[in-house]
Amino acid sequence: MLKKILFSLFIVALSLSLVACGKKVKKDEYDAVVAQLEAKETELASKVSELNAKKAELDAKVAELNQKTEEAADLAEEVDELEAEIADLEAQITALMAEISTLKGERTYAHDGVYTAFSYSLNHGAPQIVSVSVIIENDQIAGFFIDTLQSTAVQKDDDGNATKFEFNAKTKKQLGYEYYMFPASGAKVDGVLDVEAYKAWLAENGKKEWFEQANVLEQYMLENGVEAVELDGEKTTNVTGVTVTVKDYVDLAKEAVQNAKDGKLVAVTGHGSDIVWATAKVDRYGKVTDYVIDQLQGKVVDGAYVFNEKSKQQLGYDYYMFPASGKKVDGVLDVEGYKEWLAENGKKEWFEQVAILCAEFEANGIYNMALEASGKYITVSGVTIVDNKYIQVLSQVKANVK
Repeated sequence: MLKKILFSLFIVALSLSLVACGKKVKKDEYDAVVAQLEAKETELASKVSELNAKKAELDAKVAELNQKTEEAADLAEEVDELEAEIADLEAQITALMAEISTLKGERTYAHDGVYTAFSYSLNHGAPQIVSVSVIIENDQIAGFFIDTLQSTAVQKDDDGNATKFEFNAKTKKQLGYEYYMFPASGAKVDGVLDVEAYKAWLAENGKKEWFEQANVLEQYMLENGVEAVELDGEKTTNVTGVTVTVKDYVDLAKEAVQNAKDGKLVAVTGHGSDIVWATAKVDRYGKVTDYVIDQLQGKVVDGAYVFNEKSKQQLGYDYYMFPASGKKVDGVLDVEGYKEWLAENGKKEWFEQVAILCAEFEANGIYNMALEASGKYITVSGVTIVDNKYIQVLSQVKANVK
C-alpha cells in the first residue's frame, strides 16, 4: 500500500513538473511513462523478494552452522573422554595379556621384578662392586639401573700404605653430585661442596656428573637395546654425553637380562672389605626358592687389596672355620676327618650354617631371625656365625620379585 501511495505521489509530482515547464503532455505519452515506471517497480519488488528469500535461507544456514558448532564441541569432548577410556582399556589389556602369558608359560622373562648382575674389581687398589639391574614389568624391559659401591682405606702404615679397606656407606648414585668427579671445578672447599656452583660449572663446561652419565646410558639401553651400544675399547662411541668407561656396565646389563630370562635373582652389598650376596630362583608364578648366601673375602698386599680366588661357598669345607679340629696339616685338609670332627662336636662349617639360614628364610622370612647386639642369631638352631648383612641381601632378593 505504501509503495502505491509513493508511486501516485511520484506521478503527481511528475505531472506538476511538466505543467510547470509549460509542456502539455499527451495522454498516450503519460500512460507510457506510467507503464514504464510500473514495470520498473515490479522488477525491483521482485528483486527485493528474491533477496529477502536468500537472506532467509542464509539465516537458516547460519543457525544450522551454529548448532553444528555446539554439537562439534560436544563431540570433541566425547572424543577426549573415549580416548582416555581406550588408553585405560589398552593398559588393562596389556596387563591381562601378560597375566595370560604367565599362566600359559609364554613369557620372555621368568617373572616381573628386578634382576641384577655384578662384578668386583679394584679402583686404585681399593675394592669396588659394580652392579647393573634390569627392571621387568609386564614381561617387558622397563628400565636399567647402574651403580657402583666403592671403598676407602681406613688404616695405613707409617709409610702411608693402606692396611685395611672398608666399603663406603653410599654408592655413586647415592652420592650424586657429592661424588665430585670434576675437582677441577674448584667447587669443593675444605671438604664442603657448593652444589649449585658445581652444577653451574658442569653446565658451562658441557660436563655431566657420574650419576647423570649413568642415567643417560640407562635410558639409551632402554630405548635402543643393550646391543645398540657401540664400544671402542672401554668407552662408547655412540651414546652422546657419556665419557666414562662403560664396557663393564654393558656386559653386566646383558648378564642381568639373561638372569631375568633364567629367573635368577641376585642382591649384593659390601661388609667391611668383603662382598656379600644372595641368589635365588623365581618361577613364572613368582614363587622364590633355592636361596643361597655367599661371601668373598681378601687381604691387603703392599697397600692394595687382593681378592681371594674362591668364595666361602666355593671353598666349602676348605674354608676351615674350626682350626681347633687339627685336620689341616701343612696346608692340606683331611676333609673326611674334618667332617667327622664337626659331627662329633656338634659343629657346622660356614656353608652349612648359611644353608640353615636360607632354609629358615624361605620358610618363614625374617620372623625367626632376631639378632643379639653382637650380631649372632638368637633363635636359629645350629647357626653360630654372626650376621654379615646376610638378612639384608636375603630380604632384598625377595623384595626384587614384583
